[in-house]
Amino acid sequence: MSDVAISAADVRTAASQLAQMRGSLSSWLKYRGLNDRVLAGTLQTNKPAAYAQGVIASTRDPALERNLAVQLNALLSRVMPGYPLPSVDAPNAAVQLAQLALQGGTTVSSPAATGSLLGGGHPWLWPVLIVAGLLLVVTSAIKTSADAATERERIACIEAGACTDYGFWLKAGAIGVAAWLLWTHLGGKEAAGAVKRHLNSKGKS
Repeated sequence: MSDVAISAADVRTAASQLAQMRGSLSSWLKYRGLNDRVLAGTLQTNKPAAYAQGVIASTRDPALERNLAVQLNALLSRVMPGYPLPSVDAPNAAVQLAQLALQGGTTVSSPAATGSLLGGGHPWLWPVLIVAGLLLVVTSAIKTSADAATERERIACIEAGACTDYGFWLKAGAIGVAAWLLWTHLGGKEAAGAVKRHLNSKGKS
């Protein structure tokens, strides 16, 4: 363990990054879980099962997941010393390690009072351990990998017909609102009427 000085600001930064990392892992596990159910045939989709399963199987990236497992192992082996972690080469290792990363706590007391506890691996001390072990870059890398994996699983889930593309409908709704405002409040209706009257006048002449 590094003998770096630990300040309250450092711990708050680590806690924030840890929370962001966990948010990314949680999103990934959500979509991956849905897709796993499609692969297992336990989740009905609005597209043929064989097609949906093929989309998910072809979209999933084993290399990306193994890289995520390696990164998670590097973090957890430091903040949970002695805990039996699954091998990074085990089936679904990234999933199991991500679940472990989500189970740890984040509450931290005064950083100055935790110096003698840094070797204990208590989950409450994870932000302190991250700072002391110079692990901020690891949490950032995990978040980046999890975000990339999430996007792959999300797109596959939508294409397989197991998820709804809410982003598309939100954008469509925003465009509809903008068109309505243009039509009713920004002169669109009047301009259309003027064009119609002009065309009618030309037709009569």
